[in-house]
Amino acid sequence: MVESGSGFNRRRFIGGVAGAAAAGGVLSGLPSGMAEALTQPRRRGRLDDVEHVVILMQENRSFDHYYGSMRGVRGFGDRTAVTLPSGRSVFHQPDATRTDGGYLLPFHVDTSTVDGQDLGDLDHSWQPTHNAWDEGAYDAWIPNKSELTMGYFTEADIPFQRALASAFTICDHYFCSVQGPTTPNRLYHWTATIDAAGRFGGPINYNPADYLPVLSWPTYPERLQDAGISWQIFANKEVGDGTDGWVGDYGDNPLWLFQAYHDALASPDPAKQQLAARANVIKQWLPDSGLGMDPKHVLADFIGACQTGKLPKVSWIVAPYRWCEHPAARPVDGAVYMNTVLKALWGNQKLWDNTVVFANFDENDGFFDHVVPPTAPAGAEDEFIDGLPIGLGPRVPMTVISPWSRGGWVNSQVFDHTSVLRFLEQWTGVREPNISAWRRSICGDLTSCFDFSAWNPGIPLLPDTAALQREADQTQSKLPAPTPPTEGAQRDPQQEPGTRPARPIPYQPVANATVTASALTVHLANSGADAVQLQVYPTGSAVVRRDVAGGGTGSVAVSISGGYQVAVHGPNRFLRVFNGTGAGLGVEVAALVVGSADHPRLRISISNGGSAPATVRLRGQHDFGASGTVRVAAGATVTEDLDVVGRSQGWYDVSATVEGDPTFLREFVGHLEYGADSVTG
Repeated sequence: MVESGSGFNRRRFIGGVAGAAAAGGVLSGLPSGMAEALTQPRRRGRLDDVEHVVILMQENRSFDHYYGSMRGVRGFGDRTAVTLPSGRSVFHQPDATRTDGGYLLPFHVDTSTVDGQDLGDLDHSWQPTHNAWDEGAYDAWIPNKSELTMGYFTEADIPFQRALASAFTICDHYFCSVQGPTTPNRLYHWTATIDAAGRFGGPINYNPADYLPVLSWPTYPERLQDAGISWQIFANKEVGDGTDGWVGDYGDNPLWLFQAYHDALASPDPAKQQLAARANVIKQWLPDSGLGMDPKHVLADFIGACQTGKLPKVSWIVAPYRWCEHPAARPVDGAVYMNTVLKALWGNQKLWDNTVVFANFDENDGFFDHVVPPTAPAGAEDEFIDGLPIGLGPRVPMTVISPWSRGGWVNSQVFDHTSVLRFLEQWTGVREPNISAWRRSICGDLTSCFDFSAWNPGIPLLPDTAALQREADQTQSKLPAPTPPTEGAQRDPQQEPGTRPARPIPYQPVANATVTASALTVHLANSGADAVQLQVYPTGSAVVRRDVAGGGTGSVAVSISGGYQVAVHGPNRFLRVFNGTGAGLGVEVAALVVGSADHPRLRISISNGGSAPATVRLRGQHDFGASGTVRVAAGATVTEDLDVVGRSQGWYDVSATVEGDPTFLREFVGHLEYGADSVTG
């Protein structure tokens, strides 16, 4: 026991962490049997080294559905997940049809035993998605999406997608833009708005039925056109979709909805016609060639541009239905399509040397994801329709593929589809004014995904997608449809053990509490450079969201009567828990960030405002193996600075209880950002 004023043993309390293994090279992130085909020495670089950006948006998969079981990301092992009123984690989604607890856990869709490649389409429309969100409670997925919402894949089911993420960089806080279906999200991707005020044909919170020109606000490709920057939509021009899903564009090119492109198509001026030609808005669809099952045929224009060195500065690729991974389109076919895109780039080494590929998904279909997205505060301009927030929507996959994003990194900064436009803004200098002020403050620009001083144009060896496709063709029809586990057979979803190198992110949030007999006040701060949204969950009361600017502060007051339980959630596994009974014994424990920006420390401050000495028990979870007991005299304060940067690469997980008050609990979980790569896991 340590007396007040003398501190406690930091080394014994912190413990050790074996993080060195996670800082290994690309090979440690690739499945067994893969190897690096080529490596290059480091060189100094900058954003201007990028010469081409290729953007491939696929369809309708959530992050947990594809990557929740992947090591080192914020997935099924997340102990900072939101707690439901039942006291269970958000993974235990209420399911009134089940008698084994009244909940359904995420369950593995094992494509070796069931037809998981051909999953059906779930409801992902505007109102049911908001119902599942439930003002941030995140507790109504099953009644609005069906039990299949909880199905997920492992590496064995989607080996190419997993290997690609392990070779490059995956974003585990990338959210779709809209709590709704495909077209609104794709409009955000190309234009940063769905016209919430209804001034230019909107609001578009649904999927329009046809290619009719019903919208009139400016799009980002038009801005590139006006700036003289080359761009192109690559999409197949044959009649497909409903009759042949292997050709066509599945209605996924939203530029068809804008009058400007139809006006350009009808113009006699060749210069104006170029806008429509680049947008792939055409007068007449070509007949179905019958060759759509050959991805090289579908991608012929893109492949030709890569081979001839005529790829524009900005390329958007729009896949036909069968290639886009939209349930019931198969993930294995999406892997073939993506591999064909990458091979076109890799086949021209000079081109690949300076190209960035963003591979994302427009929305989550109806598949569950456990991380509650940030949503706009009341009154935020262009962020509400009929009183409901437009977004952000659920997490979706984003893989950043380039010579500057190699190595199996994870990036946990908050992004959405406007972040791709923000990256283009940074790179081209062409601004997109449709991006709302709120999204600019909360969502990043994706530049943190890159290390331009670490250029590695090596081409990783990835699974043979053609072989995977052949195997699926041979086995799929023989397998039964997937179903949830039988009663009594549920198991907690498992995440692969291990760690992953993580990019620094621009937040340094803090949340502490002061308590009186009638109220608890959560004090918020952020010494990072960018704004961060923190979500306050008082048990029995509505969720409260606060955006805290870089260098800013804020507070949330919670009325209490007797006991209280309050949790604060933020990005990158930030969590604070404040439990107790009124003012208790007068003890308060806080976690502060002190020290320099390049080497911050976590300061644990224990104050005793009571009339008698207090004994506080501190425990370190997971990476922090030891514990300590602190005795604090009446009226005294004890502080200790913990070097979590030196000991655990910035990660901390600390809890505090008070002897004599069994209700008192303080938990502090998160990461201290210090401008260096860290390890997550």
